[in-house]
This record gives sequence, structure tokens and C-alpha cells, in this order.
Amino acid sequence: MKLLVLRSRRPRRPDGPSADREDQKGRYTLRFTSAYAERVIGNLESRDDFCTACGPDCIACRKAYGRQFSERIAGVIDLPAVLPYLLESPARYVPANVPPHDVLLAIHVHEQILIEFVRAARRWGTRGVVVPVEDPEWISPAGRAGAEAAAAEVGVEIAFPRPFCSFDPPAGGVLAEFRRTFCIGKPQVELTVKEGVIQRAFVHVSAACGATYYVARWLVGRGVDDDLKFEVIARRMHSYPCTASMAWDDEVGDTLLHVANQAHYEILRPLGGVVEDAGGMVMSPLGRMLPKPVPARENVQNIERAKQAILEALAGGALSLADLRGKPGISPAAMYSALVLLEQEGKVHRAGDRIVRTAG
Repeated sequence: MKLLVLRSRRPRRPDGPSADREDQKGRYTLRFTSAYAERVIGNLESRDDFCTACGPDCIACRKAYGRQFSERIAGVIDLPAVLPYLLESPARYVPANVPPHDVLLAIHVHEQILIEFVRAARRWGTRGVVVPVEDPEWISPAGRAGAEAAAAEVGVEIAFPRPFCSFDPPAGGVLAEFRRTFCIGKPQVELTVKEGVIQRAFVHVSAACGATYYVARWLVGRGVDDDLKFEVIARRMHSYPCTASMAWDDEVGDTLLHVANQAHYEILRPLGGVVEDAGGMVMSPLGRMLPKPVPARENVQNIERAKQAILEALAGGALSLADLRGKPGISPAAMYSALVLLEQEGKVHRAGDRIVRTAG
């Protein structure tokens, strides 16, 4: 099986630093990064300098697996890192000579260019397309729908894992073969336990960024009664660190960072009773447990409830801000936003330090 990688990358000046003249063309542009693509390629090629997370404690944990996929990578195509929102001729970014391959891995590229590659898939023998989404901003719903429609027309499998370490396609297809061949996708780790201590953690499938090898290495030697979820997996994921975004993703109803963590917590499921969700909390890249962001739709609902509560409270006469702050079940942020909106709508006004409902 052969893999072709699409990534966005800035050209380099002769003297070394990255540059792109498109940067100066105004705000109607999109900027793409190659950082995640570099991680994925580094993991697939098992580069010696790819992971430095363990520092002086490094035991070269990947080498024992002998996984070196350089010969299976048909090519890496670099696309501009800065492009207009709308491309007049996206097909011109598709090279004339694309190497034959089985699976196309498109990492943070312009969605119009992605669709053109999918439309032309038959030229190169493409059987499957994987478009990892590590940040909700990486592809729009319209872009995804366009790529899915193009894939259906040419008869290729396509997946948009959010994030890549949730990638677990149905058995029997080319994408399942891709996950098995390249050992990347939803983590799959075999744990060997003896006398309550993890003796071995064998990685069958790693997160594409390679984090699973690092996590598995530090599970070995730990007791099954230890706090493996937070003290090992969560902290190691964040010292690696995890590349998934902390921004709220309405499609999955969570942050992609939290989804990535949860995918690695699943490693512990064979041990029993240790995979419960953290509820309303998520660990930050600095290793702190913080409240998960509130999705936008809930913010709107909370503000509407606050507006109604303010109007009902003012039916009995003027109130102070202190009175409003004490309303149960309504956050201060929602209360202040509701108050601003009600003033803009002319339904309330301020009289000194008091809030009064506007007559009529």
C-alpha cells in the first residue's frame, strides 16, 4: 500500500527563514500550517530526532517496533501556506505528475484544492482519502460536503477524523487497511499485567502524531491501582504535547483535545472501571484541569434565559446590579451580556446605580 501526503508549507528564502509573499495580500486570506504534517511524517518515518519528550530518559521506544514507512510514502506534495479564501482556479494547484498511490492523506490544506484532488483521484489509483481535523477551523461543513460528494462520484472512501486519533474505520475497506498497515489512528495498546503491575504495553496502533508510544512507555512499571488516567496518560499527553485544539467543536460536542485524551484513556479499558469521563473538565496543555468551554449554542440559550429573568425581576421595580448577580443558575457573564442586549433593545435603562424597565 502506498501513501501520498498533501501538506501546506511555506517556501524558504535562500538565506533560510520561511517566507511567503502572499502574507502581505490582506485579510481575505487563509493561512495553513505544516506543523502537524511534520509530526505525522516524522512518526511514519521513525526519525531519530522526531521525539525528544523523554530527554535524557529516552529509551528509543519506537525502534523496537521496526516501523519505518518511508518506502511506502509515494510522495509529499507541498501546497502554499497562504491562499485566498476563494480560489478562481483551484485545479491549477494540482501537479501534472502526481505519483500513484492507494491512500491520500490531506493535512490542513485549502478545501477547494482538496476537492480537486479527490475529483482527479482515478488518475492516480487513489482508493481512499483521509482528512484529519485537529482544529474545527481546518475545514468547513461545505468543504467537507463537497469532498464527500466528489469522493462518491469517483468511488473512493473518504474520512474526516476529528481528531486523527479517533480514526477507526469499519473493517473490510481500504481505510481500515490503511490504519492496519501504517499503524496510525485510534490507539490500540495491548497491556500485559502481572501481580498488579503493567509489565508490557505493546502499541498495535498509535495516534498519528506518535504520542501513543510515549504514553505506553510510561505505563510500563505502574500499578493498575495507580491513577493511570491523569497521572500517566493525561500528563504525558500534555508534555508530548497533544496537537488537538482546545476550541469547542460543535460537531463532536466537545473540544478535540478532550476527544484525543479520551481516545487514549480507552487504552485502560481492559483493566476495568477506569475510563470514566472527567465530566465538565479538560486538561490544558499546561497540565491544569479546567472547565470545558461552553458551546456557542448553550451561550445563546443562557443569555436568553438571563434576559427573561431580568425582565421578570424588574416587574417588581428597579434593581441594582448586586440584586441581579444573585440570581440562581445564571452565570455573571450571561447576566451582563443579557443586560447589554436589553439596553440595546430599549427594554431597560440605567438610573444611577439602578436598573429600570423601560415603560411601554
